[in-house]
Amino acid sequence: MNREEHEKLDHESLVPVYETGQDGLIAIVKSILDEAQIKYLAEGEGVQDLFGVGVLGTGFNPVTGPVVFKVLPEDADYARQLLKDVK
Repeated sequence: MNREEHEKLDHESLVPVYETGQDGLIAIVKSILDEAQIKYLAEGEGVQDLFGVGVLGTGFNPVTGPVVFKVLPEDADYARQLLKDVK
């Protein structure tokens, strides 16, 4: 298995633990996960304003959807516990 296939497999096994389209919450979630040394993928980050629609009062771009934070399965419960009060 080459590196690209391995990375794809890793991304496919990630578990969603939090989603938001609000920039402030994205920064908070990143900070919490970084502090806990939990590796994560912020899926959809950077495309929120890609289509020029903005967030239109929904908290996220309706075309691209919210940013979804994903972690390894073994970190999912801990990450959810850390993020449970982030609103």
